[in-house]
Parts: sequence; structure tokens; C-alpha cells
Amino acid sequence: MSDASIAVSQQRRLALHGVIILFLGLLSGIGFSIAAATQDMSSPTYGAWRFAHMEGLANGLVVLAVAGVWLRIDVEARFINAARIILVLGCYANIIGPIINALFIAKRLIVPETPLEAFVVYGFYIPGTLPIFSFAIFIFNLFGHQKNKT
Repeated sequence: MSDASIAVSQQRRLALHGVIILFLGLLSGIGFSIAAATQDMSSPTYGAWRFAHMEGLANGLVVLAVAGVWLRIDVEARFINAARIILVLGCYANIIGPIINALFIAKRLIVPETPLEAFVVYGFYIPGTLPIFSFAIFIFNLFGHQKNKT
């Protein structure tokens, strides 16, 4: 396979993951609308469902945005494949963790007190920060690639 066909294949997979994450965010919007109709705005359940909904929408759009510029990224560059995987896994963690929180815990999780809370915090919320590193790699690649072309 040529570099162009590999990049197009990776772009399609990124777009697929972005759509799936966006869909999960839209599904969590159902829980948010139920909580909005039945709970007070200061309720932890309302806040948990709102957080899950917004995380899904934001992370899905982020993956779709990266897929949109993927053909501009040098796919043969160092760390790009790892950055792509970290982005997708981190964005899935960013939607799955809040959904689990909204379904079973429904409170802010700064300090976990139960095993389920610890699972959500350490299993999803902390890995959800990994896309920050992938963005650093993508930005470095984009600007470094531009310097090499000129």
C-alpha cells in the first residue's frame, strides 16, 4: 500500500471512531434530557448526565476534526501512529467514564471513595487526559512538516 492509501484508510477509521464517539454523546443526551425534566439543575444526576453528553459531543468532534486534517499530517513521521491510537482511546475513555458515572454514581469524582468510583477515575478519567499528548505530536508534525516543505 502506498503512503496515500494508508493515510486515506487511517482517515476513514478516525472518522468512523469520531462518529461512534459523537453517537455515544448523543445517546447520553437522552439521559441528560430525562435528568433535565425530572431533576433540579443543582442535582448531581443532572450534572453527571450533562457532563457525559458534553464530553461525547466534544470528543467526537475533536476526532472528526483530526480526521479532517489527517491527509496534511505526515503519517510516516515518528510517533504519529501512537498519537492516533492515544487520541482515539483517550476520547473513548472520555465518554465511557462519564456515562458509567452518570448511570451508577451520579456525583463528582475528585476523590474516589468506592471501588466503582476508583475504577471510573483511574480507568477512564485519567486515561482521558492522554489526547493532550497526541495533540502536541500532531501540532509539532504539522508545523515541522511545513518547515520541511518550504
